[in-house]
Amino acid sequence: MKKTDFNIDIEKYILLFVNNLSEKDKRLYVALEAMKIGYYGVSETSKKFNMNKHTIRTGQKELLAEDFVPVGKIRRKGGGRKKNSNQ
Repeated sequence: MKKTDFNIDIEKYILLFVNNLSEKDKRLYVALEAMKIGYYGVSETSKKFNMNKHTIRTGQKELLAEDFVPVGKIRRKGGGRKKNSNQ
């Protein structure tokens, strides 16, 4: 197997893997890939993973701030729709 054949298969499996992640995990993974690339990382990963540049930058900010939700949770406490107090 040639190195180029290996890279083509890896790209396919990376896209398959990313599409099976939660929204938060996808944002963090793509942000990490953008950081690995460097200067044009956000633009390149935005095209490759079909994700908004703002979402990738948000993921980068979360990674740099080490701002993570506890394991087993997807959202922070207090997120979502507020309860109606009239009922």
